[in-house]
Amino acid sequence: MSASAPIGFEVQGAIFDVDDTLLDNRTETIGAGLHETSRRIAVHEVGRVYEIPALLTLTPEENYLAFRNARVHTLQGAIWEVLLLKGVVNSDIMDPEHPILLEIAARKEAMHADVLREQGVPLPHAVEFVTALHDSGVDKMAIGSSAIRRDIDIFLEMTAMKPFFPNDRIISYESISQPKPDPEVFNLAFASLGLPEADRAHTCAFEDDPRGIVSARRAGVYTCAITSRYSRGELESLEVAPHFVADDYLEMADHFGLTL
Repeated sequence: MSASAPIGFEVQGAIFDVDDTLLDNRTETIGAGLHETSRRIAVHEVGRVYEIPALLTLTPEENYLAFRNARVHTLQGAIWEVLLLKGVVNSDIMDPEHPILLEIAARKEAMHADVLREQGVPLPHAVEFVTALHDSGVDKMAIGSSAIRRDIDIFLEMTAMKPFFPNDRIISYESISQPKPDPEVFNLAFASLGLPEADRAHTCAFEDDPRGIVSARRAGVYTCAITSRYSRGELESLEVAPHFVADDYLEMADHFGLTL
């Protein structure tokens, strides 16, 4: 890595979120994203099977806003927001064992592997950025994601990035008890790197979502955000804002003194 890189310090480690950070979920059209599509189909299926008319009326816009407004950055959090919006539940405190939530989540996850394999692609230059960062000497890399492990593995294998992220450095939904914005996922990811505590502030997290940004900042790592789902203005004006915001990985590479 260039000693004159604008980031201003020698990077010791890197932690990447996956959805909308490395993986392009196609969120440019409201309701058409990969997760939004499979989640909405699952909601409608459960509405038909369990005869809950309100679930059949879920629109793409409502489905999209349910994810953005969810208190926690998980599939379950988004589903609970849908159930709250549609009057199926009346508490904003999520019950993780609610049978309708569990049924929607199971159906969504069952179909999403095929959706990911058929339509999943990385964000432009994401693979090149990860490769260049690794080749610059940052060989301590981890995943810190709220996605399930199966989907992370599918994506990493599809993009040939699996060698950069050993199995014990992939922190997924199954690995955590407290989802983002809690710092647990980034604390676990940092611990997996095997770096001394003094290197925490010189470890970079890459995120796209405000809840993930809060999680990374609370974990004490240098936090970079990419505007794949939220605008630069939205991210820079957060109460807990990232250290750096980029519109794409070419801009991110400039910040790190890398050539893609």
